Amino acid sequence: MSKVKKLHPYYDYRKLWSYNAVINFVVGGRGLGKTYGAKRQGIVNCIKRGEEFIYLRRYKEELKAARDTFFADIESEFPEHDSRLHGNKGQISKRLEQRDNETDAEFAKRKKQREWVTACYFIALSVAQSQKSVAFPKVTLIIFDEFIIEAATNTGYLKNEVTAFLNFYNTVDRGQDKTRCLLLANSVSIMNPYFANWEIRPDKLPEISVSHEGFICCHFPDSAKFATSIYQTRFGKFIAGTEYADYAVGNQFKDAHDKLIADKTANAKYKYTLETEQGYFSVWYDISLGTFFVLSKRPGNERLLTMLPENMDKNKIRVTFNEPVIRSLRAAFNRGDVEFDKPSSRNAFTPIFDRK
Repeated sequence: MSKVKKLHPYYDYRKLWSYNAVINFVVGGRGLGKTYGAKRQGIVNCIKRGEEFIYLRRYKEELKAARDTFFADIESEFPEHDSRLHGNKGQISKRLEQRDNETDAEFAKRKKQREWVTACYFIALSVAQSQKSVAFPKVTLIIFDEFIIEAATNTGYLKNEVTAFLNFYNTVDRGQDKTRCLLLANSVSIMNPYFANWEIRPDKLPEISVSHEGFICCHFPDSAKFATSIYQTRFGKFIAGTEYADYAVGNQFKDAHDKLIADKTANAKYKYTLETEQGYFSVWYDISLGTFFVLSKRPGNERLLTMLPENMDKNKIRVTFNEPVIRSLRAAFNRGDVEFDKPSSRNAFTPIFDRK
């Protein structure tokens, strides 16, 4: 016996569009309808105005899995149109009805000859450089889905990923100011290159905020309505009150807490700047407190240490996990004597304390 599918609220992009930003972050609980609403917007734009959109994922493997079922959950929204996958494109066509006195063979032939319109392109950011010579004059929307990596996956961010994304946006837009970007993710981690590069701190921002002279808009949805709906389900009742429910439904970042966060004291003296896989961090030490302070902000005159042998040059000193300077910092961390300027610095820096 089949059961009627329960319907939950889906994300409505109309309010977000009113801010007229180019890069738009929407980060919220799982199942909030972020991807569904974005796909719906792109298809509506195609039907009404002939516009196209790009569905972007980080790697080809995850793109293929999403592509194969892209229209499955949304085709019922458009009963007058059919959809299909055609290579790296998603296409739509007006649905045809069999005419009176038209044979099945004639109808099949007419369906085969009908025009298909490209609604979207499926592209992986990891190979987006190969798109540099491709023109996208009709693309007005880029949907970058799951831009924050889940901890349980075996993938990582691309090297210089933010630059790669901006290069891709520039390739698509060609300086026309015609293209908006949606960066969608579950509220999993504040530690990602986009938040780090553009100084986005969800724990310090209102639900909707605009920055960088209106170029960036962030929405961290109040998912109360959605949560109420989910908590009526058997699964919702099962996870209610757990840490999982906080970030899966309640839009709480697990790593956005203020533990080990403190302002650098006036007596703290600069020691060195350490280059890690997650970027550069200046290290300071207050001898009166016996406390180190790690900041993302760098001083003008630096002593550079690097943990990345491939980045070595004459201006840097290479250090390993077993060097005294790192062992001293690790020992202080284990005693609780290391403080950070913000959660994203803490989350990016602390992996160096895990022995490789």
